[in-house]
Amino acid sequence: MCSRVVISVLSVVFALLASAETLAQIKIIPQTKLDSVANPRTVADAKMTFADGVKFSVGNIGEDAAEWGRSVKWRNDRTETIVVTTVKSSCSCLKAEVVDKVVKSGREGEIKLTYNPKGHMGAFEQRVYIYTNLSQSVPTAVLYVVGRVVASASHASEYPYHRGMLRLRQDNLQVEAGREQTMRVACFNAGTRAMRLREDTLLSTRGVTMRSEPEVLAGGAEGDLIITYSPTKGVKEQSLRLYIMGLTLPPRERMILLNVVK
Repeated sequence: MCSRVVISVLSVVFALLASAETLAQIKIIPQTKLDSVANPRTVADAKMTFADGVKFSVGNIGEDAAEWGRSVKWRNDRTETIVVTTVKSSCSCLKAEVVDKVVKSGREGEIKLTYNPKGHMGAFEQRVYIYTNLSQSVPTAVLYVVGRVVASASHASEYPYHRGMLRLRQDNLQVEAGREQTMRVACFNAGTRAMRLREDTLLSTRGVTMRSEPEVLAGGAEGDLIITYSPTKGVKEQSLRLYIMGLTLPPRERMILLNVVK
């Protein structure tokens, strides 16, 4: 009896020690650092005034659309000259050109913003950090560019068959009876969330399997569904049903029908 109690106590102790070790390995990010990322610190009372604010919306823009551009005007409300020393962008997709580097008191300056949507599917928030002679370590102002990059109509039209956000180049498939075979179906993720696609083993016809290349299909990315049919000996099928797992759709809307031909 005593030995069982000792063993139980030791088990609890080891469990607590393991939990403590696991917690020690978890890196906790301080809330102050999270806040500084969401709301970066700028020079206090800089008086670099933006009449139209510091946040600009691109709206919905096609991935193959022309670059978005915006001229941003600002005013020096200080009593001394402001000199723009450098600008830094959070992404190479967003560029900032300083038109007026030296702006005297009471005068206006201009910064041109350019955003390139190519290869940046999904919602975004990018920033431009403006540094001046007021501080080399802290930005004087931060500009925000927000929006969403969507699949261009010309690109999506190449995949006319829909399974929710999954687009297919074809969905009328045929397989030869009694022979194992593999087919590739080109596909496109028209959404912003990545997809991990495979066959629904509970609903799909026995012998029909599927995987995707790449294994995880990122938003706006193209790939292939690799569908394999391995016929069951002695079982004759006229049609095969493949249900795709990884789509938030009812079964009938995530099915591909394969017709068996002799």
